Amino acid sequence: MKKITLAIALLTLGAQAQDFPSPYCEMAAGTTVEEITSVSFAETTITNANATSVLIDKLSTTVNVAPNGTYAITVEGNTAGAFDNNIVAFIDWNQNDVLDDANEIYPIGTISNSTGSDGASVTMDITVPADAVLGSTRIRVTKTYTDDESIAEVNPCAIEMNVGGYGVYPGFGQALDFTLNIATLGTNSFETKALSVFPVPTQSVLNIAYTSEINAVKIYNLLGQEVHAENTATAKLQLDVSLLSAGAYIVKLVTARGQHQFRMLKQ
Repeated sequence: MKKITLAIALLTLGAQAQDFPSPYCEMAAGTTVEEITSVSFAETTITNANATSVLIDKLSTTVNVAPNGTYAITVEGNTAGAFDNNIVAFIDWNQNDVLDDANEIYPIGTISNSTGSDGASVTMDITVPADAVLGSTRIRVTKTYTDDESIAEVNPCAIEMNVGGYGVYPGFGQALDFTLNIATLGTNSFETKALSVFPVPTQSVLNIAYTSEINAVKIYNLLGQEVHAENTATAKLQLDVSLLSAGAYIVKLVTARGQHQFRMLKQ
């Protein structure tokens, strides 16, 4: 458990007020910053080296997604030692300027004992609701220290922890905002009937063929951890999986027509 100082932080607004993150909530004062170093969503990666600001403005980065589409979000961050950090994403699907309505909160997982640059990460697949309002909206990712005695609060407006028996106090972590653009794909969609994958199961090489060029391939284990990634530029791919342990994996393909994922069994 980290050393906790139970003190009341003074809020210094007024002269420091800025347009960002309006119309969404600012982060409450008092947080000790431990940075989010990377967020990847729908094949777009955002990096961050700001270790002083509680809330990071990455609104200039826009990620395009479509209703009913499923996209992986992966987060890395500095835990400042052998500690656990709780990662949560908040997405304003109904565009009402509130980040924690029902079905807008995504508990991604826990990062443990990471420098933020050692490859440790958490990954979750997020499906865009069919009734998500089209257009630009806000996504906020929070990273909050947690342990058995100081449980991280799930709050888009503060990095806080509930200290057992004492109440809720400012915690350790950071938040990062970026933009989602929700739009229908129209005819630009992945054609699953045109995809060929063999052999299934496989021992060393997985053959993948599609009608158009495959731009990238990623493989995840069933814990959501990325175990392989490569950029490609071919419609026919021989994917070397010989170094993977036996078991089940999720393979994700990225093409100009969209994304597709399927289950792979490695013998």
